[in-house]
Amino acid sequence: MPGYNNYKETNKENAPLILATKPLTGLSDTDVASLRLQYGYNEVKEKHTSPIILLLRKFWGLTAWMLEATIVISFLLHKTFDGFVIAGLLLFNGFIGFFNELKAVRTVAAIQQQLQIMVRVLRNGNWKQIPSRELVPGDVVRIRMGDFLTADMQLLEGEIRADKSALTGETALIETKENDILYAGSVAKGGEGTAIVTSIGIQTFFGKTAKLVMTASHKMHMEEVVAKVVRVLFIAVISILAITTAIGLIGGQSFLSILPLILILLVSAVPVGLPAMFTISMAKGSKELAENGLLVSRLSATEDAATLTTLCIDKTGTITKNELTLQEIIAAGTFSKEDVLTYGTMASVKANEDVIDIAFINEAEKQSLLKKAYKQVKFTPFNAILKHTEAVIETDEKTITVAKGAYTAIKNLCGVKEFYLDEKVDEWAHKGFKTIAVAVTERNDQFAFAGIAALYDPPRPDAYEMLAKIKDLGIDIKMLTGDALPIGKEIAEQAGIGNNIVSIADVRSQFANDAGYSAIQTHNGFAEVLPEDKFNIVKKLQLEKQVVGMTGDGVNDAPALKQAEVGIAVKNATDVAKQAASIILLKEGLQQILELIKVGRSIHVRISNYTVNKIAKTIQTILFVCVSFIVTKQFVVATIDMVLMLFLIDFVVLALSVDKVSWSRQPANWNIRPLIKKGIFIGFLLFAECTVWFFFAKSFFNLTDTGTYHSLGFACLFFSGIISILVIRTDKRFYKERISMTLLAIIISDIIIVCILLLLGFKGFSNLPVAAVAATLGFFLFANLIVNDTVKLMMNKSVK
Repeated sequence: MPGYNNYKETNKENAPLILATKPLTGLSDTDVASLRLQYGYNEVKEKHTSPIILLLRKFWGLTAWMLEATIVISFLLHKTFDGFVIAGLLLFNGFIGFFNELKAVRTVAAIQQQLQIMVRVLRNGNWKQIPSRELVPGDVVRIRMGDFLTADMQLLEGEIRADKSALTGETALIETKENDILYAGSVAKGGEGTAIVTSIGIQTFFGKTAKLVMTASHKMHMEEVVAKVVRVLFIAVISILAITTAIGLIGGQSFLSILPLILILLVSAVPVGLPAMFTISMAKGSKELAENGLLVSRLSATEDAATLTTLCIDKTGTITKNELTLQEIIAAGTFSKEDVLTYGTMASVKANEDVIDIAFINEAEKQSLLKKAYKQVKFTPFNAILKHTEAVIETDEKTITVAKGAYTAIKNLCGVKEFYLDEKVDEWAHKGFKTIAVAVTERNDQFAFAGIAALYDPPRPDAYEMLAKIKDLGIDIKMLTGDALPIGKEIAEQAGIGNNIVSIADVRSQFANDAGYSAIQTHNGFAEVLPEDKFNIVKKLQLEKQVVGMTGDGVNDAPALKQAEVGIAVKNATDVAKQAASIILLKEGLQQILELIKVGRSIHVRISNYTVNKIAKTIQTILFVCVSFIVTKQFVVATIDMVLMLFLIDFVVLALSVDKVSWSRQPANWNIRPLIKKGIFIGFLLFAECTVWFFFAKSFFNLTDTGTYHSLGFACLFFSGIISILVIRTDKRFYKERISMTLLAIIISDIIIVCILLLLGFKGFSNLPVAAVAATLGFFLFANLIVNDTVKLMMNKSVK
């Protein structure tokens, strides 16, 4: 192979590696084991946050500070028992949150382990794919356009145009020829070749391997929405508390005595369980997706999938199998079909694993045509400008140059304009066949047209059904393909996308003005598209407030994959495509995209439920406590009561993150007005029910002392709040929506614990009569499951 003999064993940087180098056969298993002991794995281990730091973070932040301040004030007021109980609850909740987060972090880490870059390596005389982590110095690897390099290596043969912008910040492509060094972190944007690994892991020139996957650290849209709602509530709570505090001070109470309760009521407006809920929801969603063949490299993509409105779908490898097979060969002039197949195979490289090359090689091996030895002296890979491969071949008899590629490109190479095979090519295109032409020349003379081959990449068996299901979910589908218009039309019709497919050349000029969006909306897809066309289509849709998904597998898809909210790299996509995408498919087919939409919309529903629940609970609690204080001149709940309820409800909030929900059949949206209206309405409803029952039960059961006030007030808030979750979590009748057994078990357990506390009494509690506890529980079961559930259905109808 060219370049192998030029490899310098005296290279001072790499001299220790040359002894193990075997350019023609690659390393043996024994060589690899020896080098692995010496150099380790090709990785730079990330610095992970210490579990101790994760634990300490649970006691740092606004919510923790308020609770810690409450503990200090309790001790200053000599309420030692209250202080210890609040501290115990704070520690218990902190440890529970810590273990849940640690489990979630480990789940995400395990999933990301599957996102390793695969490399083509020569070992034991055979080419195979291995994870880049397993590379060792001395490995012989094959580099193709679109590969992401994870080790330093020296080019043995071929030419590579490398993008080093991730390392140097320079966008210019660097021409790399034989014996030049390619560095880890570079991307092969053109050409192809064979190289030998010189350094790995921390021994690379830059001391680290560029990462393929970085979990998005920016604030997600749904989190921003919830935070905005909470800020509004926080302002409302502060305003109401200010009025209540003023009334208390005028009534003769000291500020220090009411400060603990004020702090706790402020805490009630803070989403205590929000961080844990997001972590658990996203980790569970990522794990669920991984089990169904999807890997998430940016967590916000799961959220964006819920609001997806348009899916731009690449044909090759997504709608079709990307497994080309030779269907028919037609020879030209004096050439035979065997000549066309033989020459086409000579202009192919098996190590590249290119689907067109593999189709020719497989058919040639099947027909046993490669009996004569030949040597591929030089190989020029396919690129978007030449649109063909070219190889210089040495045989025993002569030296020839073979070209294989697009029909029009080969005709131009041969100096042919009108050709008798044009009609056959059109006929093949209408059948969905891809035409590959072959030409040959000796001594750099004019190329002679050898013939054409029909390759077929059929639609996946599930493509029609899956695309129909995606459409049924309210998502518009646009097919974007670089193939010729007839092929694009044929495949789109077979897959059920529609027959309104046009050449991008017919509408490209419209993208510069407002007509561009109309053109995209009008057509089912576009053929003969360039990489910039895909990017512009995605961007044009986004300017019209569409949430866009994009599927792809090649370097030409990378800009659009990066631009789209949901970039989906299909199985066997290039490293560049995977790096640009936010979702990577591990299985073939479209079923995983359906699963992504379902999981995303489920998470959206859970967060929406949390938002409504938080609004309702905050409105209910602050109004009930403050209005009751204004009426009775004393607080109906104590500080310890509120802290206990805060943590009991917090467990339920965590369980909401894994609740079973019915996901919407239409794209979700973050119009928060309906959520705010629903939350405020339910909050006032719960407040009214709490207030009515509190004053009725106080009189009916003759509860006169402060302790029983606190017990009854706590019972009203707790039973009302926890049972209302069953109503809020669904727009249907509560019993028509399946519930997570975990959530149901926690709700029942909390109710049992509170009933025991109310019956036995507790520090700060006075025990209530059995009849009072039973009646209070019964009232709020009726109020929520009958009254509120009915009102909710009426409200939903009025909103629609």
